[in-house]
Amino acid sequence: MRLLGSRDGRDGSISIHQDVNLYTAVLQEGETVSHALADKRVAWLQVVRGAVHLNDQMLTAGDGAAIAQESQITLQGASNDSEVLLFNMAA
Repeated sequence: MRLLGSRDGRDGSISIHQDVNLYTAVLQEGETVSHALADKRVAWLQVVRGAVHLNDQMLTAGDGAAIAQESQITLQGASNDSEVLLFNMAA
């Protein structure tokens, strides 16, 4: 996953004045990516286009999912050029 925005602007991301890290990923069908969530962190996943499996749950363009009490999430592309945004934030 590529970091787009963060509180401290690290890794070339834009600076966001909130305790949030914003990531993006473009997945091809069958491609898998994982993301760790630290203790006391939650996430929101937004599917921008295409379809993905989030921990075996199918999500399609326009779908969003709140993620809490997970130490790691796994995304798998269910169609080519599936794009997601992941907001990793304080609980």
